[in-house]
Amino acid sequence: MRLVKAVKAGRVDVVVAEGLDRLSRTLKDIAGIYESLDYHQVMIWTAHEGRISELHIGLKGTMNALFLRDMKARVKRGQKARVEAGYAASSCAYGYRPVRGVVDAKGRNVNGVREIDEAAAQVIRRVYDEYIAGRKIPKIVEGLNADGIPAPNGGLWKRNAIMGGAKKQEGILRNEIYTGKLIFNRSHVVRDPITNRKKYVANPESQWTKVEVPHLRIISDAQWAAVRLLDSPKQGAPRKRKTPEGLTVYNQHALTGWIKCGWCGGSKSLANDTRYLCSNHRYTKTCANSRGTKEPVLMTRTFAALYRRLESGPDFTPALERFFARENQRREQLTTEQDEARSKIQRLMEAVERGVDPAYATERILELQDSVERIRTELQTALPAPLPEEPMIRAQLTNAVQSVELSKDVPTQRAMFKQLLSEIVLTPIPDKHQGETVAITLREEGWPEFWRSITTG
Repeated sequence: MRLVKAVKAGRVDVVVAEGLDRLSRTLKDIAGIYESLDYHQVMIWTAHEGRISELHIGLKGTMNALFLRDMKARVKRGQKARVEAGYAASSCAYGYRPVRGVVDAKGRNVNGVREIDEAAAQVIRRVYDEYIAGRKIPKIVEGLNADGIPAPNGGLWKRNAIMGGAKKQEGILRNEIYTGKLIFNRSHVVRDPITNRKKYVANPESQWTKVEVPHLRIISDAQWAAVRLLDSPKQGAPRKRKTPEGLTVYNQHALTGWIKCGWCGGSKSLANDTRYLCSNHRYTKTCANSRGTKEPVLMTRTFAALYRRLESGPDFTPALERFFARENQRREQLTTEQDEARSKIQRLMEAVERGVDPAYATERILELQDSVERIRTELQTALPAPLPEEPMIRAQLTNAVQSVELSKDVPTQRAMFKQLLSEIVLTPIPDKHQGETVAITLREEGWPEFWRSITTG
């Protein structure tokens, strides 16, 4: 990124690299870099290919992308083989420590060897025993912190360390490693093609690799079974459901997740369905803020802040125009990628007719067809209507916010807050024994997203 910035500033005449893959192995990225450098009349020269042209970008870019894909597959297969041999392929879980200095018959270092950390194992057994005896998670957390036992991260214990996500089997009470089972491939990483941000996606349990490692067992099967019985969904418990925006909603209230404590910066959660209290105060006693604010008060304040922004804030038109200009540019890029993928499919089919190995070509064609289908689905997203005048934009946004407020529907309200609300900070009022100030921060960049959602359905 610093190189591209220097190019745009006119400080570069030529970019020199050992090979094109030293700049990027992603076809989309290398094509964008080349176009940017070519626009600024900057040449790319590599020791392997010489002066880089569009032909190199197309051919070498595709080869590098295929190499990257194949390398990921080989690494995955290698990790799976290591796990099946009884070696760990990930970070060391709480309760274990890595064993260093192990060598094989050829004198090579062996990684992935684990042994039980007996001090941490005693903590794990204590957690299981207390939970089976009926002690609640907050009380278990409070007891561990009171006894000065360091958490897995070295700090204070919190609920997630004891009872993490059920889908990925996280947390001490849900991690099957403690029964002597090594588990691999619980999730995989995907990257957003626009922001390049990583996201971990849980794999179906059928794709997991489980291997028995009896020497790593810390708890008994009876303890595991007892915890699973207590951890199972209770009869009559509210079911979770997915909203169209992908939000998981239990019996959550609309503002849960956005409210912070002004003293410690931690989250505030609803206690006894009445007030939002500091979680650090409730569970770890590391914050002295014991004050709370009722949910109806915060809902009223939040919608009042939205209406104030709609009535007297800056114009929405410039931000909407920039947002949809980027979207149009993205659609044009997708259309180009779709055309290129179809052309590659046609060329591969022609290559098969000329005698190229059908097995390799078929695999690549299927990948390109998946890419074409993904792009086609994304391009089917409805286009926004032409922007009206600023007063009409404000009126439509106001009507939409009012409709969400009156609906009293938690998933709908949370979907809107996800776009428009950044945080709500509650801070105890100085020199008073009760009451908190309410500081609401809105997501200014979220208004275009909200506008699209209300105009395209």
